[in-house]
Amino acid sequence: MSKYLIGIYLALVLSILVIIQIGIRQKSGPPSLDIQSEGKGYTPLAKKLEKVAEASQKAEIEVKQTQVDDEFDSMLLIPAGEFFMGSDEGSNDAKPVRKVYLDSFYMDKYEVTFAQFYTFIGFTGHRKPRLAGYLSSSVTEDLPLFLKPLNPVVGVSWYDAVDYCQWKGKRLPTEAEWEKAAEGTDQRKWPWGNEERSEYANLLGDDGALYTAPVNHFTRDVSPYGVYDLAGNVMEWVADWYDQDSYRMLPVSNPVGVLYGEHRIIRGASWNDSIKRAQTSIRFKMYPEYRDVTIGFRCAKSGSQR
Repeated sequence: MSKYLIGIYLALVLSILVIIQIGIRQKSGPPSLDIQSEGKGYTPLAKKLEKVAEASQKAEIEVKQTQVDDEFDSMLLIPAGEFFMGSDEGSNDAKPVRKVYLDSFYMDKYEVTFAQFYTFIGFTGHRKPRLAGYLSSSVTEDLPLFLKPLNPVVGVSWYDAVDYCQWKGKRLPTEAEWEKAAEGTDQRKWPWGNEERSEYANLLGDDGALYTAPVNHFTRDVSPYGVYDLAGNVMEWVADWYDQDSYRMLPVSNPVGVLYGEHRIIRGASWNDSIKRAQTSIRFKMYPEYRDVTIGFRCAKSGSQR
């Protein structure tokens, strides 16, 4: 290649690089050049976060000042006896259906509320729930809407739930106890029966609740024993470790789950789940340290503890 051609080639390469560099500078530009393109309704992220923090602080003050009626701390007796645990229509980890015997136990009538959990924090210095909007930017901005006195506490790990229940002289229910409390002895698909009605519980659909709702609000999401919100509102931590084959291996009398594992079990569906996921036999798993706005809990007691 001649020196003349080499010169032309180098000049062409240099011109291309200059054009690319100019394009990059125009796109990145100083922030002040893009202000007009943001539109009249644009709010900087920092300003949004500041508003969320202010609203959350106000909501937290209201929660701390709320005195919860004793009704929200009531427990219901689940009598001793057999029930059918599992479902042949669901996923493999809920098979086979077996007749299981449980001693009598008590279950919290309602999910633990923010007001109750903040009372616990006030007495013990326990860490606060961690509210994190992972679903969309709108949920992130609406996080203060979760922080209401009679709404179920969310943003708590399995360990937080255990600590609260122990402070109350209770414990988390076992998976078997949770399932019996939800379906009774007649193998109900949902706590209210076998009719698929998404509006009966706080789920995705036309139920009137955008996120969580007060724990006594959905009066049709009630089990045969009178326990509220076992289909919707929030998913609930239970005591057991998760094992895919546990329904095949566990004893048929007072099963308590495998001895160790990687995930803990959560039962029931949340405000962000469909009616299909709210069936009483469906099992979920999650790392015990996990915290978000779809998971809460309730407590239980052995019948002999009452």
